[in-house]
Amino acid sequence: MRKICLGMAVVAFLTVGCAPLMPAPAEKIQTLPVVKMGDVPPSGTEYVLYIPANSPIPLKVSTHGSLFKNEQSVIGTTTFAKDLYIYKYWSSYDRKTWENSHRLLNVNFAGGMDVSGLNVNITLDQNR
Repeated sequence: MRKICLGMAVVAFLTVGCAPLMPAPAEKIQTLPVVKMGDVPPSGTEYVLYIPANSPIPLKVSTHGSLFKNEQSVIGTTTFAKDLYIYKYWSSYDRKTWENSHRLLNVNFAGGMDVSGLNVNITLDQNR
């Protein structure tokens, strides 16, 4: 019985873990509503997030943890140089060609402290 449960757990893990590696369901994505960043998404339905180039993107950096005396948030905006569409694990620049987000985008977070203070760096590059 233990081997059967373990086998089922491995199959479930591989199925869920490999979902992002599956091809994007392009036909389904084309039928979904597109919601621009900042707009209200439709309730009860999936949608494609659209982030237009040169439009403000809210950016929030929050601090929390036992070393901080109090929690703090800094809010600002940034912009992208090109349009970006996002649906679950997939992203697209033109809403026609969909790639796994990890293949299309390279996101890195880094941080540290020095005499200038606490520094947080976010890098977002396009892989293709």
